[in-house]
Amino acid sequence: MRLSHYALALTVILLAITGYLAWEAGEEAKGARKELELVRRQQAAQEAAMPLKPSTVAALPPPPEPAPSAVPPLAGSSLMPGTPPAYPSPPPAAAPLTDLQKQVLGMPVFAKIIEVHNEEGFAVIDAGKNKQLTSGTKFDVRRGNGLVGRVIVGDTIDAAEAVVDIDNSAVLPGVRIEAGDEVIHAVRK
Repeated sequence: MRLSHYALALTVILLAITGYLAWEAGEEAKGARKELELVRRQQAAQEAAMPLKPSTVAALPPPPEPAPSAVPPLAGSSLMPGTPPAYPSPPPAAAPLTDLQKQVLGMPVFAKIIEVHNEEGFAVIDAGKNKQLTSGTKFDVRRGNGLVGRVIVGDTIDAAEAVVDIDNSAVLPGVRIEAGDEVIHAVRK
């Protein structure tokens, strides 16, 4: 009788373990189905958010030419708001240059800024001992017809390059010296 009790107990334990494993597999399957449903919803939401692909449209015929009118429209008049005037006005004339702008434009280019390190306060120019640069010489920096700042030649002067310190007191507010700006002899003292 004892052996049959052990066999019965073992059968019950095996049934319990099998039942637990079946229950756990069912829970995993539910989780996998929920995860799959979530992924499908996310994909559907992404597809709904994406713009539609352009469809191919047959070439439209050109719009018909308007019939010439016997009376030309008045200058500046239009039938619909927002349409350009019949006779466009000439662009406004550029403002005349000031004496300082004329002087700045008349100065020959001595060198160009080839590298700028605004955070560190220095730049590199494409002139050096080949143009007899000396430490402490002041130059203005020109962009277009205006001055954007001033630089002072530092101690590092190579044959064809030199490091210049940016004089932050002479740089215009909101303007930074950039590579490509032109270095000219000081216009103002």
